[in-house]
Amino acid sequence: MKILVTVLLLVSLAFPAAQTGCAGKLPRRRSKPPRQTTPQETRLPESHGDGLKMSELDVPIIPRLGLGFPPKKTDYYYLFPKCGFGMVRLNVRWQLREPTRGSYQWAGLDARIRALQDLGLDVMLTLESSSEWGTKPTKYTAANQVPARMSDWMEFVTRLVEHYDGDGVQDMKGLKRPVKYYQFANEWPAKRNRSGGWTGTIDELITYLNASYDAVKAADPKAPVILGGIASIGLDVMVLQAGEGNYTARPSYSPQAKEVLTVDSVRRDPRAKQMVADREKVLRNARYDLVDLHLYGPVAYNQYRIARIRETVGDVPLVCTEGGGPNLAYDSDITPDEHFLTVFDWNLDGFARDMKFMTWLSFFAQEYGPKSSVTWGNSRLQLIGTDRKPNGGFWAYHLLARALDGMTKVEKPGDGLYIIRRSGKPDVFVGWKTPGRSTYRLPQGFEATKVVTVTNAREGLYQVQAAPADGVIPLGPLPTVVGVDVP
Repeated sequence: MKILVTVLLLVSLAFPAAQTGCAGKLPRRRSKPPRQTTPQETRLPESHGDGLKMSELDVPIIPRLGLGFPPKKTDYYYLFPKCGFGMVRLNVRWQLREPTRGSYQWAGLDARIRALQDLGLDVMLTLESSSEWGTKPTKYTAANQVPARMSDWMEFVTRLVEHYDGDGVQDMKGLKRPVKYYQFANEWPAKRNRSGGWTGTIDELITYLNASYDAVKAADPKAPVILGGIASIGLDVMVLQAGEGNYTARPSYSPQAKEVLTVDSVRRDPRAKQMVADREKVLRNARYDLVDLHLYGPVAYNQYRIARIRETVGDVPLVCTEGGGPNLAYDSDITPDEHFLTVFDWNLDGFARDMKFMTWLSFFAQEYGPKSSVTWGNSRLQLIGTDRKPNGGFWAYHLLARALDGMTKVEKPGDGLYIIRRSGKPDVFVGWKTPGRSTYRLPQGFEATKVVTVTNAREGLYQVQAAPADGVIPLGPLPTVVGVDVP
């Protein structure tokens, strides 16, 4: 109880009352299903300082923007659509949902899915085959373990999908629409990954993935199945071993990790060749509908990671179910400006490379330590910091969602430059200052009336000016957005 009171006190300090008379702390959703609330209840506090406030923007829900692994408590879920998120990723551990063979416990998961769907959000489920009774004994700590009897695992998967497929048979009470995606074997094949991995062999993994795919399709043939995400460091090894990107990658599992990966070091390491062979074997022999790439670290690396996987899987759709930045392995001083800019650059770069959707890792930060569920490198990218105050990225999503409303595709004319093509709405230009470029001339015929300049990333402030007659847009260190309709 003391911990809960402390958290609530921190939240109330981080989100002070709005000057319009809003209550003194951020309102919490109760355990009951979310209801339609008044604007006063859901209004975020106004930012302070000069400029217009992103907290006052009417933010649309964007199906292609996702959020991964929010807290189990649903009290603050109503903040997710305020950032434009259209989908949320939840994990499902076998032991929790079938503690003994044939005894299914859906209530806790039902409550989370119901809360999200009542807010208009879709759900993706990442399943973990960890079970005290259903898996083979192992010395490894990975969350995905080899089922002792594959038929038990397949029965569990089929029953779960049947519960959430929306066909009217054995469905969850209050289900508004089917679960959007199912995923298996997150970040295979790491044997000690407590948030994913795989305790068995590569051949056992392929058997497991194919059995899981068949079990989903047995209950809902139309349900898309996502192959477990390939960790960013695994992608880097594939890229560097092939010599397709001459950059330096840094594993970021702890502050003590000093290892760096380059083309030369990877090619000298005999383990790297086997790592690449294992991943390519799974990609070629497992059954799935989409492939998941986990994109952490510098955004500039993602072009090589995406291209490398496309060499193997062809035109299979690619998604990112977790990622984001900045990352402590590459950024020693993470500022609100950098956090804000990364949300724009990371998402738009992914869409420009035809990623189907982009999912930010998580919402609330936690202190890095033995019980932390995130690696050290990724412990500062969350949208709400350990001080319970919004990071720059929290406000960035407000403006980004406005720019992506109606998106059909994203083009990238150069570093720090994006054009968002939209259906039924004017196209949007997004850009910021980079070495060698401080202005940008809009393409001929580009409809521009307003220029939005972000002035304060920490507080979520912006200014609006009329577009210059000559179409030359001055660029600053934070995003300038042209063509988006804002107050």
